Amino acid sequence: MWIAIIAIFGAGIGNFAMHRAFIESDDPLIQQMVRPLADKVGPNITYVFEFLLLVGAMAIASRNWFTGLLLYGLYTIFNAMAFSWIMHRPR
Repeated sequence: MWIAIIAIFGAGIGNFAMHRAFIESDDPLIQQMVRPLADKVGPNITYVFEFLLLVGAMAIASRNWFTGLLLYGLYTIFNAMAFSWIMHRPR
């Protein structure tokens, strides 16, 4: 269980780094998606959502380590694919 929680925490650090790069990029697609939510709720609401996903995955891993690790691992893989696509697409 502890190894799964440590692995999820490590992946969470990577997810937060990708998230910060998303938010700080000047990509119009990202700005179009984030701006309406940030105007209504606040500029840091997406970080709160990212944190809640991390805490939820760690809570799931405390009960069933395989499920928590699998779900957060899939989230991390899809996040990395989206990050790669957004950062390397022609503008």
